[in-house]
Amino acid sequence: MKPDITKITIKDNRKHLSSFIPEMLINPRVLAHKWSKITNQTPNLKIGYPAQHLASLIVGMKGDATGARGNDICDGSEVKACSKIDQSDKCKKCHNNVLRSQKCCPMCSSTDIQRNNDSKWLIGIRNEAELRMTLDETPRFIFIVTDYPEFDNGNFDTIRIRAFEIYPQSSRHKCFRELLESYFRNLYLAHIKKNAQKAPAPKNLFPDNYPFFKCNPIKIFESIVSDSLGQKPKLTITHYVKPDKDRSDLPSELMPKKLLSKQDIIVLERNGYDLSKIDFVDEKMRELLPLRDTDKVPKIIGNKSHKKILK
Repeated sequence: MKPDITKITIKDNRKHLSSFIPEMLINPRVLAHKWSKITNQTPNLKIGYPAQHLASLIVGMKGDATGARGNDICDGSEVKACSKIDQSDKCKKCHNNVLRSQKCCPMCSSTDIQRNNDSKWLIGIRNEAELRMTLDETPRFIFIVTDYPEFDNGNFDTIRIRAFEIYPQSSRHKCFRELLESYFRNLYLAHIKKNAQKAPAPKNLFPDNYPFFKCNPIKIFESIVSDSLGQKPKLTITHYVKPDKDRSDLPSELMPKKLLSKQDIIVLERNGYDLSKIDFVDEKMRELLPLRDTDKVPKIIGNKSHKKILK
């Protein structure tokens, strides 16, 4: 789980990130919101290609200049990005679309708005060769997500940018392999067998939910942007792992205890854990827990509209 340091050619990464994020992510969003007030069009800017730039600066490796084809990072790493920022919301009363910046529905003036927070990473696997390439030839996945850390408080002006790594060939990330194997064999192939004319949706991997934490993602970057739509947005890099750092001994992201099912709690208590004294579940504890049925819609932190997993 140590990056190929021979491919690390971008230096002064932290300095570059401090410039890139305002110039390429924050300032364009401010302008999009300005024009959104006039056009009533969504200010949501797609994060796909900017995320590849961001990933290069975080891991210190250049891309292969291939766009949607070829390697995202020169060492063969795959970059996946999703954004929960500026999603389109829905009025619960008249079902009209509501912009994230609007305090009430423009059609009926209702303030009962369903605020959406359900973006996810998409991993497409269409055949056995792609499955093997994904699991056995891709050295690293870099997952980038932008969201609102204070979503439940209705604060849509503070945004967060995080990056996680998963190494498919590492035993620590065996659950990631299981998720993709299960998707391809139990969902994709079964769907094709029933309806060969229509390909099923890619594998959905949601940030901050139970299956993602079971994959033991390692956070390598986090930044907070406060007053993101104000005159002077403030960027603070709160977590940064240097590109040449061996990830083997780095802890994976802690799972909030609130994601545990009753059965999970029983399993951990039977193994001697006092859950009244902890708020998070570490990697060692997660080894005792099942991967669960990921075909169900997951309950996501900060999105009370989603159903809980039934199993």
